[in-house]
Parts: sequence; structure tokens; C-alpha cells
Amino acid sequence: MDGNLALLITAILATLVLYFWARKAQLEKQLLQEREENERIMSIAEDLQARLGSLTSKEGKKAGPIDMLDRLCEQYYVYEGTENLQPKILKEVRTVVEGLRSTTSPLRRSLEQSLDSRTDRVMSRLRAAYPLWKEEDFQLYLFAASGFSSTTISTLLEKDKPYVYNRLYRLKERIRKSDAEDKNHFLQCLER
Repeated sequence: MDGNLALLITAILATLVLYFWARKAQLEKQLLQEREENERIMSIAEDLQARLGSLTSKEGKKAGPIDMLDRLCEQYYVYEGTENLQPKILKEVRTVVEGLRSTTSPLRRSLEQSLDSRTDRVMSRLRAAYPLWKEEDFQLYLFAASGFSSTTISTLLEKDKPYVYNRLYRLKERIRKSDAEDKNHFLQCLER
């Protein structure tokens, strides 16, 4: 009997050790996934900040997108290493992403106005030259001409990268084959 009892206790202890070991491995994997997600989000935020860094008004004030990215980086700095980091960062990133996705948001209009001011009114001229384009085409052009990476554009458009590459290629071809007077300027702005 004592041998069976010892074997049972050993089996229970071994099961508990294996359970806790598996639970620890699962928690470490979850933490690694959260870190990877945070790094992906920060990569997108850094790309946005780098591309929107030139958005300053003549008085030197920060433009709307820059204010948002400053808040994002501030949230990251304040909450780094805490459980609140991911929710705070995700909330700020969602605000920026949704603002850029919406055709009527001040953030999107600010980005378009900034591109217009830096590129001799390219968006205004593009809209005049191609009045039959879909808003999605203008949106893709805006993001590409603003210098956003393919990762950022695919996030903003909620599409895979191959889709973005394909759409951008077709957009360039439509401009190349068009009779638009400013087509070389339009293409040049995409090559930055």
C-alpha cells in the first residue's frame, strides 16, 4: 500500500510540475506575441512619424497628425513595461489609423493639404485631372505620395501588401497612359 501511495503522490506531483511548466511556457509565448504586436505597431507609428515629420505649418506649429503621433509616443514612454501599454498604444494607433482611413476626417484632410503644399498642389491637380477616379484611388495615391511604407498603406487600406503593390502599379500605369498634362509630375510625386 505504501508503495502505491508513494507512486500516486509522485504521479500527482509530476502532473502538477508539468502543468505549471506548460502554463509558464504558454504565458511566455503569449508575452512574446504581445511584444511582437507592440513592435509591429511601433514600427507603423515610427513610419507614420517619419513621413509626417515634415508636416509643419509656416508658423512652426505641429500639424494634427504630428500631435497624434506625439501622443502615441508619449503613451508608449509612460506605459512601457506596464500592463496598460498595449491598450493605450492600440487606442492611439486606432485613432490615427481610423482618422487616415476616413475621407471626411480632419486628419486625412490635413495630410492631403500638407501633400498639396509640399508638391505644388499635386492632390488638387490630380483630382481635377482624373474626376472619374474612385476615392480609393485618390486615397492610395495620397498615402504613396506621402511616402508611407507598403506596410503602413496596407494597414490603412485594410488590404494585403500584394494587393497594395498591384493597385499602385495599375494606378501608375493609368497615369502613364493618360493624356493628363501633369502626368509626369503625378508620377514623380509617387517616386519619392
